[in-house]
Amino acid sequence: MSDSRETEPSRGIVRLVSDVIARSLAAGASDIHFEPLADRLLVRIRVDGRLADFEGIPAAIAENVIARLKVMAGLLTYRVDIPQEGSLRWQPEGDGAGTGPTDLRVATFPTIRGERAVVRAFGARAPVETLDQLGLAPRQVDQLRWATSLPSGLVPITGPAGSGKTTTLYAMVRHIVQTTPDRSIVTLEDPVEQRIDRVAQIQINPYGELNYERCLRSLLRQDPQTILLGEIRDAATASVAVEASLTGHLILTTMHSGDPAEAIVRLLEMGIAAYQVVSSVVMVCSQRLLRRAQTGQHGEDERSAHRQFGPGGRYVGRVACAQIARIDETVRELILAHPSVSRLRQAIAGQGPDLYQRACELADQCVTDTDEVRRILGEPLET
Repeated sequence: MSDSRETEPSRGIVRLVSDVIARSLAAGASDIHFEPLADRLLVRIRVDGRLADFEGIPAAIAENVIARLKVMAGLLTYRVDIPQEGSLRWQPEGDGAGTGPTDLRVATFPTIRGERAVVRAFGARAPVETLDQLGLAPRQVDQLRWATSLPSGLVPITGPAGSGKTTTLYAMVRHIVQTTPDRSIVTLEDPVEQRIDRVAQIQINPYGELNYERCLRSLLRQDPQTILLGEIRDAATASVAVEASLTGHLILTTMHSGDPAEAIVRLLEMGIAAYQVVSSVVMVCSQRLLRRAQTGQHGEDERSAHRQFGPGGRYVGRVACAQIARIDETVRELILAHPSVSRLRQAIAGQGPDLYQRACELADQCVTDTDEVRRILGEPLET
């Protein structure tokens, strides 16, 4: 009897954590925050890019909740003084079992009020299967299709965290699998966010021996033709990626930069020679995600969830907004002269709408609205 009484509270914590995760994912959450406050553990969820309060958990069991998350992710429960990261394959039970398993990443961090945890969900929603589903302009979709047909070159997708870069990469990889199934495709990711058949996916550890640079160098001996490189984070990785693209590989990757001009200048600042940049980079796609203005075409369950947890209740889902720049002769000559960002931006402007102009087009089409454009992109600079 004593053993039963001792384990019942832990069973309650297990049920509580599973219930919070299940309900958060049902509400469309991409991230679940467990934030320790003075009187409670506040759960907040990110839906379509916006954080909203979800519920509060009594402070008396806050440590147990965080400990349960750490157990699920294979982390050390007795280390509460260091950041930790782990992952798990979560299978909902009961009514939510039909939604299928979801990959979760758990990250903990010590604060003055206890440990804070963030759970990121991958694959909680149906994946974007095709390039057409991204919501980009038809000409931009054609440009991405063209890039996937190339035998070699470097194609960075750029933008801040949470701007849908990896989703675009996955759509490009799926297009390659469908159109040229004889190509050898390998991915290096941190973490693997979606699982794709006929693609060799490798999860790297950026802070250990299995990092991007080392994996990419070894991978070139595995006879790949197309490589999805999760992110160019540093000069060493950038150098290997450029080298791989110049030796007959198509490299699809991401970078954190504001627009195509900033991405190109960042590569130069990483120490990549200008002649290597113009010989390797074929196209840069910079993008953001804008919340869609709510219309009657969405399901009532989806609208209800967003009304409850999405700020304002005016939006349902998100759409990609992009600027694509090809490295044509004009841009190539300018890169060789080591231009400033502003000069490069002016040269690229002739190729089509920039991010702000494209966002305004989406607002004019009532896909989104001007409030959302200003929230994501701010006000345009006066020239």
